[in-house]
Amino acid sequence: MINRIYPLLLLVLIMASFFHMQAIVIVIALLIIFMPLKHRLAAVKAARIFAILLLPVLFALIVGYENDNYLILKDFYYFSIPVLFILSGIVLACRLDIEKFLKTLVYAGLITSVLVTAISVSYMGISALFDPYSAHYAMGIVGAPGPPMGLACLLFTWKFNIRLFKPHWFKLFMAVNAFGIYMCASRTYFIIMVCFALLMVADKVKKIWIIPTIFFMVMLIALIPTDIFQATSSETFMSKLLGSFNELKMGDYNTEQDINMKYRGYESFMALKSYMEGDTKDWIFGGLGKTVDLKTFVRLGEDTDFQFIPVLHNGWLYLLVKMGIAGVLTYIVIFFGLIIKNWRKYADSTAKPAIRLFAALSIGCIFSLLLTNYIVTALFNAEMCIVMITLGYSYLNFNALVFKQEQREKEKIQAYQFEAA
Repeated sequence: MINRIYPLLLLVLIMASFFHMQAIVIVIALLIIFMPLKHRLAAVKAARIFAILLLPVLFALIVGYENDNYLILKDFYYFSIPVLFILSGIVLACRLDIEKFLKTLVYAGLITSVLVTAISVSYMGISALFDPYSAHYAMGIVGAPGPPMGLACLLFTWKFNIRLFKPHWFKLFMAVNAFGIYMCASRTYFIIMVCFALLMVADKVKKIWIIPTIFFMVMLIALIPTDIFQATSSETFMSKLLGSFNELKMGDYNTEQDINMKYRGYESFMALKSYMEGDTKDWIFGGLGKTVDLKTFVRLGEDTDFQFIPVLHNGWLYLLVKMGIAGVLTYIVIFFGLIIKNWRKYADSTAKPAIRLFAALSIGCIFSLLLTNYIVTALFNAEMCIVMITLGYSYLNFNALVFKQEQREKEKIQAYQFEAA
């Protein structure tokens, strides 16, 4: 009976993140972790690889112990977020069966899609359907990446012939989640969807395409510092999407207009400058509680100007300033190690569909977090809880299924050897 409450708890958690109710999100995540569980020790043990992410935090705490206590606690809270939500996903994998979890993700995408559409129309009328970008920012809702995650679940279950819904419901849910992504008008959610969409065909790409793809990526990166992606005068979602590269371009901007128009690029530049001005221990371990001096006052709240900022939009530079190169390398080693491990099974056409499904979800979640961390500190943002929970759930199921498969193969080999003897 108690297991029936977990899908509801997960839905409530995602809805709370949609309305930016961080306190409720954290409380539900903790509730999931600490509710009675028969194999709690095994679940916590499975999460030990992610606990390594907290190791550089301890060194950063030692280096920055003289900083403001409130800012130290604030940084510790943010750096605990990925471990908290991934652990929540791992514990959910011990409580919630696979079918119910995947269906819950799809339902979360549906509810989020309906909510964002209804609220947008209530703010701007029917015109919101044709200009979702203006409606989304007019209503001031942070949102949650339910639609791209729901659509990703549907796409991968279809790819691996795992049937969650009847065909007519499947098509309807696909359409609603896709429309939800459109209505969210979020560049971050668009990037998440692209990560999963590319992953859908990545296992089919022949080796001959690797070099052209790398060449294309190098050319794209080379074009980022130019004005080719500069937004047009119209404030449409597409113009904002094309202008994202220009907005993120780092630079020591001098005019107030440039700083406001390209604030994230200016913020990143000043963060990198602050890091380079530190001493050796700052370069290696950072320091919790540090702030970045913008050298000017910038309006970051409704009625508040800031010169010293404790948190950055760029999650990688936030890591670099607060935990030094040790923190950045720790995250890179952990997450890219998981990508390599999961990719081998995902690309293995002989592996079981469930194993390939969770390998794909894990890779998609990691890439989504790593890329969007550059824009919205995704790894330390409660808004992205659904992605981190899915990663934790997929991680445990992937490892459990691989372990069972390896055990069966060993038993078959042993049985064959016994018969041969």
